[in-house]
Amino acid sequence: MRVRPKPEPTEDVLTSREAGERHDNAVEADGDANRLQLGRLCRFFKAQGMPLPFDCPAAPAEPAP
Repeated sequence: MRVRPKPEPTEDVLTSREAGERHDNAVEADGDANRLQLGRLCRFFKAQGMPLPFDCPAAPAEPAP
């Protein structure tokens, strides 16, 4: 487990639509990765018997081969 820094916008985000979209995509991907990591931790601690005051998110479905 590691804490990743939030993606920082570059200066061209202000002048380039493509750069803005790349940054938006990076922020979205970072949020998805964090949500998946927190879900794994939640399910791990619940499996260890830790009482949690909330439900853990379900594991993502495995992609079809």
